[in-house]
Formats: sequence, structure tokens, C-alpha cells
Amino acid sequence: MEGRRRFGRTEHRTVVVSLLLFLQNLSLCWSLNSEEGNGTFAVKGVYDMCAGHAGLALFKFREKVVTDPFGALSNWNKDGVENNPCSWFGVHCSAGKVVALNLRDLCLEGTLAPELGELVHLKSIILRNNSFYGKIPKEIGELKGLEVLDLGYNNFSGSSSSVFSHNLSLTTL
Repeated sequence: MEGRRRFGRTEHRTVVVSLLLFLQNLSLCWSLNSEEGNGTFAVKGVYDMCAGHAGLALFKFREKVVTDPFGALSNWNKDGVENNPCSWFGVHCSAGKVVALNLRDLCLEGTLAPELGELVHLKSIILRNNSFYGKIPKEIGELKGLEVLDLGYNNFSGSSSSVFSHNLSLTTL
């Protein structure tokens, strides 16, 4: 029995508690952030595991913001303690799903990421009175449950009518 170590009661308890905490966090992150609702996700690291699909889509949006003078998106990060998108400024959740993005009047500048179209539970996107520019991604127009889209007082170019022509849920544009 040389070279073989036996765990004491305290060590065994520590290992079991650590494993249980890991599994609890895994299931919490999975349920909070699986936008597809099918319970699948890819484990590529702690951020991907806890932020899931919603966090990645929102982080892609964050990467396209080139100016944030008030630091409104400063807690939107991969490495911070708050890597749950439901705790990020301007992100609103219901039943663990991202349902609204409200970042109005913040002088944000940049383009819109097509990945916003992956947030399938979004009901409202309010980006009014910022300095977003470029084309509105067609993927946003494909959000079936989107009811409110307020992009007023920005600098978008191109036609939006073709982007939203098939969205029957949209009540405010």
C-alpha cells in the first residue's frame, strides 16, 4: 500500500463540497444563459460556460462599441466577477433569458453586431440617442419576438424596410 494515499474525512468532505459547488454553478449558468432553450452549450473556458450564448452575443456587441464616454459598458467583460449578462448595465432578463437591451442616451458610438440577432428572447432593443452608424444587421430583423426597436437619433445608413419586412411582432419602430 505504499504510494497510495487515503483521504481523511475532512479532505473527502472538501472534495465533495467543491464538486457540488462546481455542479451547482454549472447548472445555474446553463439555465440562466442558454438562449436556445435546448440545454446545450460549448465549454471553452469559464467565461463561455457561465456567460453562455447570451453573454457571447452581447460581448460581440460590446466589441463593436468604439466610444463609451460614461463607462456604461465597463462591467461587460470576460474576466470580471460579474460575467453573467443579466447583471450587466442595460441588460434586462426574465426567467434567466435576456429580454431587453436599454442603452439610450449614453453617447455610445460604433456599429451593431449581427450577433444581437442570436438573442432569440429579446422583446426590446432601445439604443436611442447614441452615435451608432452603418447598416442595421438583417439578423435583428429576424428576431421573431421583438416588439420594440428604438434606434432613433443615431447615424444609420441604408434602408431598414427590408430588414423588418417579415417581423410581425414589431409594434414600435
